[in-house]
Amino acid sequence: MTLRKGRRGDGPPSPGLSWSPLLPCSRSSAVWDKIERYPMPLQAISAFYMSNRLDRFRKEMAAFEGAADPGRSLDRGHYVPHPSKSLADTIAGRIALRPTSTHLLIGGIGSGKTTELLVARDRINELPDTYAHYLDISLDADISQMKPGVLLAVAAVAISKLIPETDNEDIRRSVRTIHDLAYGSQSMIDRAEYESYYAEIYADYIVAEHKGIIPVRSETPKEIKELLEAIDVIKQAAAEKYGTIVLLLDGLDRLDEDEKFAGLMRDVKTLSKCGFGVVLVGPIQAAYGKYRQRLENTVTSFSYQPCFDVERDADARNFLAKILAVRASEGFIEPSAADSLIHYSGGMLRDLINLTQAAIEEAYLSGSDNLQPTHVDAAAQSLGRNKLLGLSESEIEIMERVAKEGKFIPKTDAELRLLVAGRILEYRYPETRHAVHPAIIPLIEKVPVSS
Repeated sequence: MTLRKGRRGDGPPSPGLSWSPLLPCSRSSAVWDKIERYPMPLQAISAFYMSNRLDRFRKEMAAFEGAADPGRSLDRGHYVPHPSKSLADTIAGRIALRPTSTHLLIGGIGSGKTTELLVARDRINELPDTYAHYLDISLDADISQMKPGVLLAVAAVAISKLIPETDNEDIRRSVRTIHDLAYGSQSMIDRAEYESYYAEIYADYIVAEHKGIIPVRSETPKEIKELLEAIDVIKQAAAEKYGTIVLLLDGLDRLDEDEKFAGLMRDVKTLSKCGFGVVLVGPIQAAYGKYRQRLENTVTSFSYQPCFDVERDADARNFLAKILAVRASEGFIEPSAADSLIHYSGGMLRDLINLTQAAIEEAYLSGSDNLQPTHVDAAAQSLGRNKLLGLSESEIEIMERVAKEGKFIPKTDAELRLLVAGRILEYRYPETRHAVHPAIIPLIEKVPVSS
């Protein structure tokens, strides 16, 4: 039996009447409390309930928007300390002891590296004589075109912006030099000078160069020399206010060319020699590629951010449960749904956030008032299908083998791609192991390899 139409002044229906599909809320809900205080016709009641429900679900969705901007999550108080000593605390401690040291932070995309970097920034900035400055390189440069010198230029531009307005001509000239070298410039050339230049090129003879037997180091390009001179000037000006500057360079975990990334270590070393501390985020394949030894020898420390092993580590499960608890309203996520979210995330922080958002959407569209396991299951299937898109037969075979045997040593390009894309996950505590992403496992068991 559905709700009868009531006159203004009628209270809510008696307990003996069934509820309208438009009003899937309990007799004791806050919505009905308001309705009892302010009686209204059925159509108005329906509109009021739907508006209240929409506002609530929008609030829940907004609480899980931080995956795209970890900085916003920190500002909202959504950061949850790690169950053990975090990478942020480790890096901040090392910088405190050696402010101009260099550190490489490796990990999968979505494993929480940026959040750790931002927390480390705040920890470092508590020191009286050190200033940490966060930079996302991918916002300032095309990372597919990275080469030695680019990190120097991006860092120089960032540092020059820290310098307040000044009448010091040396500083002003250095800032202009940095900008011109970083972004390019135009200049006027006298026609007579232009013609004289080409007259020398097309002279009556050509000078031939013959290389000697002994290999010599290539000279530092002229523009890099000019850039370093300008950096030295602005560093001294910035030191008066900031002390030692530590550059936290993010965004290069998407650079999938080992040789290019290894070439950037020259810039890291140069920045350290100039008196800057450097923390650089790198791609996960750097931990397995042929340049790993060179990378380890270049930096002061080499750190790895793995996934959280929620299947074998109770502290990891509690850590992810707290992440859900600080974002969601009390009672919105059923305990069994929270368990499912944690399981299907595989311990990947970004997958946990994105999966929760997808499950909230499923709950809203189904007419539910809260998030239940069935909504998580539907969201997990969608996540798994997305992760299967574009895979070759050989890659599916690799995942089937890992799912059955639990053995995985990434050596081939195909194996590294599966690791980088988060289809195969790496855990290092309580033991080192690899596993197929749990959202994929139910699907690869159903999909024939030939498909």
